[in-house]
Amino acid sequence: MKLKHLLLAAVLLLAFSCSEKPKVDDGKNFHLEGTVEGLPDGEQLLVTDGDGFPVDTLTVSQGKFSYSAKTDTVSFYTIFVMNDPSTNVNFFTEPGTVQMKISTKMADCSVGGTTANDALQQLMTETAPYYEKINEIEALVSSDTTLTPEGDWVMAERYLQLYNEIERKMKDAAEKNITNELGYMLVVRFVDEQADADLLEQLIAKMPDNFRHRRPVVKLQAILDSRVNTDEGQVMPDFTLLTPDSTQLSVMGEVKQHKYTIIDFWASWCNPCRAEVPAMRQLYTDFKEKGLGIVSISLDDKAEDWRQAITDLKMEWTQLSDLKGRDDAAARAFRVSTIPYMVVVDSVGTIMKKGLRGDDLRLFISDLLPE
Repeated sequence: MKLKHLLLAAVLLLAFSCSEKPKVDDGKNFHLEGTVEGLPDGEQLLVTDGDGFPVDTLTVSQGKFSYSAKTDTVSFYTIFVMNDPSTNVNFFTEPGTVQMKISTKMADCSVGGTTANDALQQLMTETAPYYEKINEIEALVSSDTTLTPEGDWVMAERYLQLYNEIERKMKDAAEKNITNELGYMLVVRFVDEQADADLLEQLIAKMPDNFRHRRPVVKLQAILDSRVNTDEGQVMPDFTLLTPDSTQLSVMGEVKQHKYTIIDFWASWCNPCRAEVPAMRQLYTDFKEKGLGIVSISLDDKAEDWRQAITDLKMEWTQLSDLKGRDDAAARAFRVSTIPYMVVVDSVGTIMKKGLRGDDLRLFISDLLPE
């Protein structure tokens, strides 16, 4: 979940010049004043647009660099150090003067001076500690050959928690900055139209009219208007997924075989999911003769890990997956953002309840299927 997910492909009406500023200040001029730390004079910097295509090159001189443009469209750009692309700073070509610092220590890089760039800096400052911890986990996992499977699961769960925190920060930033270009970019490039459909509709409704009329927002609104309704009381859509032996199976076909079915979203790498399995196993044992079915849909992308977890955890009910990870079609339709996640449906697929776990789920099932 890096800022690459936020890149905005915009229509640019720019005339670039690295050596001179625009002559007339008509409210559409962008100027960047940059300083460097830890980089020698003559160092080359590469400017890329929101799709990663090169736009221009800059040269560090006396510890500084500058960049100017006349712009009718605010766009999202990145400046990279050519000899070290991992050192880079994102910015908006927003009218005004922007101050940037590029440092070989990424934590010391900064940008600001206009509304959207100030907001972008605040977001980067808030998310930086989470990225640092993610990098520490990645380094540990890649270097520590003594990690047990249990240790791997703990690391994977911590990794997921950190990314969830970053997602939360970005969603908060989208709402807080919905009237400026950062909020717009987060909406069109980050907020998921399936998993976060309700939030996305709320954010679009708060946008200024000129944002709502932009083509990416119009397209998003069309997707939202046509999405499948998976609210409680609605009939769930059908999905054809793979069984562990690679046979295609209809979820609705399984649902019709039981009075009530729990749709269980999980993954082999999710420690809380694994911790939930014993309670699910007991629930299945106690209520399967009364008409309860369970369909577990895995958000795994590695078939071997998925199959091994099913065996290790003794999950003796229907197991399905499309092996597309978090991009699983059923999970997207049900707007699943965290797992484990349970949905209870009746024999025709009517959604009875969503989001219950543990004792709350057992109590709900026992009311539906009294002993």
